[in-house]
Amino acid sequence: MSRIQRCFKSLASAGFFRTQDDKKLELLGHGREYAELLQQHWLRLRPLAAHLGEDTSGSRSPSDRQRFSFPQSQQFQTNFQKLLKDHPRKAKCPTLIKHLSKRSSSKANPLFVVKCPTTLLTTDFLVEPHRALEHFYNMQRESKIWWMRLSSNPSRYRIVPCDLEEDLNPKNYQAIDIRSSYGEAGEVTVEELSLVKIEDDNHFRLTDARTGDSVQPTVIRSVIELETATCALLLDGCDHGRDAQSLLLHRGLAPYQCGIACVDSDSELSEDLADLCLHLKHVINHAGLRLCQGPGFASTKDDSQLSEHLLKSDMLGVPYTLVLSEQTLKNGLMQLRSRDTRLAETIHISDVPDYLLNIFKN
Repeated sequence: MSRIQRCFKSLASAGFFRTQDDKKLELLGHGREYAELLQQHWLRLRPLAAHLGEDTSGSRSPSDRQRFSFPQSQQFQTNFQKLLKDHPRKAKCPTLIKHLSKRSSSKANPLFVVKCPTTLLTTDFLVEPHRALEHFYNMQRESKIWWMRLSSNPSRYRIVPCDLEEDLNPKNYQAIDIRSSYGEAGEVTVEELSLVKIEDDNHFRLTDARTGDSVQPTVIRSVIELETATCALLLDGCDHGRDAQSLLLHRGLAPYQCGIACVDSDSELSEDLADLCLHLKHVINHAGLRLCQGPGFASTKDDSQLSEHLLKSDMLGVPYTLVLSEQTLKNGLMQLRSRDTRLAETIHISDVPDYLLNIFKN
């Protein structure tokens, strides 16, 4: 079994996705939660954009040619009119439009195929024509850095220029892919960036924010297939080459940011320890941190059971686990165990949740 196959097996057993008979991946509970968090993170990227919501005109199929013909689509023209009508203060060049849509089939990659329809996260950057290439290169760099920050292995991401058809003028059209590499198993395209210079069209003009002149903007489009990107990042978190099994998800995007476990070897103190765990559960939830579901804490009888629980938490990508014991009832001290280092530090109950919040802010 190859390294990537082992990753697929581990992620499936942890409940992130399942493989159907036709070898398509379907996201399950944990995987869907991670996809939702990734989408929210995308919405916060380039926050000055006008958010137009989801396009409900119907799903579409991928096409290399469509990558440059989208300005003629009804969807694009409708979004441009929404920008003018609903976001007049942002209807100046340069500006950003973000919207969601569905695609009826997924673009192929050598590692997996996701179940359709898929969700497209699209950003249209309307820029001054004379600065289009400058903006295009800046957007490439910003996007690559964004993916690298989400990754457990930033070096796996690279920018790949796309070949143009002979009838497309490089002065008017440019395209690159941002790909995530998994060694001999192949690469997955996580984002497509395309530049298109619009032909003369009096219905497609904006005011230049600097000069006040009316200009016909050039469009730089970013497209992320959410389900494909989700699976690629999950593989990235699993394919780290460490001896111990764990899922090294970005701690801000981990479906569960914190767990609570207690070692309860004294039945007389079981109820008190459980009450303390429930109190911490309330404190952590109230602070807005995502806690493991179910009762909110795990009760173990000895260190062996605790190790088993921590291994399951690692495979769910939980960055930190609070470990309580009978001593916690006496002095308020507990262990904060890290998924990434597998080491624990001692903190006081009064440090929760502020200490955790500071960790996730960094």
